[in-house]
Amino acid sequence: MARLPKPFSAKAAEIEFAIHEGRAEDAMNSLVRELEAGRADKVVQALAARWILTVGLHPGDAKKLRGGKTALPKEWLAVGEMVVRLQGEGETYASAIQKTVKHFGYGERHTQECAKLWKVASAEE
Repeated sequence: MARLPKPFSAKAAEIEFAIHEGRAEDAMNSLVRELEAGRADKVVQALAARWILTVGLHPGDAKKLRGGKTALPKEWLAVGEMVVRLQGEGETYASAIQKTVKHFGYGERHTQECAKLWKVASAEE
């Protein structure tokens, strides 16, 4: 008895044809559109799974997946607020940084970065 044919999907066939022609970008765009629209059938989903396993994740890809944004420094909000509060109380920037460094135990560069981030965030409000 002959085997039953694999499930057929016109969209999967179109994507696989693009892959075989060397149009990987077109294939990827088509595959992503089907998956994002929620209309991908089982064959397209299996094709996507094979593609993911083949391509895989490389070092640094996690950063790309989250939009290329780096993580914020530890306790940036509290550190930045303290620097700004001390400046508001009459301290110079350098003095406010030094007092915040002693209070939190972070380095001077980390503290300066947190203060800069706090000022940028407060300006965006």
